[in-house]
Amino acid sequence: MHTLFRRSFSVIFAIFAILQAAHASSEDALTTVSKATDDIISELTKLEPEARTQEKVENLVLTYIIPAIDEQKIAMGMLGKYWRQATPEQRTQFIARFRQQQIRAYTGAFKAFSGEKLIFNKAILSPDGDKAIVKGELKQSDGTLVPVDFRLYYNKDEKKWLIYDAVISGLSMVKTYRTQLSERLQNITMDDLLKELENEQATAQQAQR
Repeated sequence: MHTLFRRSFSVIFAIFAILQAAHASSEDALTTVSKATDDIISELTKLEPEARTQEKVENLVLTYIIPAIDEQKIAMGMLGKYWRQATPEQRTQFIARFRQQQIRAYTGAFKAFSGEKLIFNKAILSPDGDKAIVKGELKQSDGTLVPVDFRLYYNKDEKKWLIYDAVISGLSMVKTYRTQLSERLQNITMDDLLKELENEQATAQQAQR
């Protein structure tokens, strides 16, 4: 069920830290994406491959990635109508399960880092200036270029840009995952889905020991 989701996250290992910037122009969005990416890669390249332990890389993920993502907005997009049908407790549990999936996916991708680079071309603001699309390409170690768009919105309360979707080669991660979840939730309940995610995470944690 989650194979495409995990694979997509591995491709875009560098979606992280779109953070505190003035709400001013497309250049601000582009600059903050570029700076955050450079900072994360700088931290990563300081570690030799054998030094990238699960704990160290997970700490990087927790420090730079998770705060940069609007988990509730993404969860709402992924669940679609099922978010409206879910209880507050189910919503909270789903966000928690999704967070653990992000941590696991990003950590695995970081550990496998081998010189990939993100090249940003431009940022396009919405007419009212509260959303932006940062367009770029992921240059893989073999030279292959993968188009990657980052969708962000400006959170006025927190005064920072936050990621709410990524589009890889024209494929929206939120829409892709929503399709998978919708198909699954036609046959099982939300509680069943949450249990599946919990069991999947327990199995993954066991394999890491």
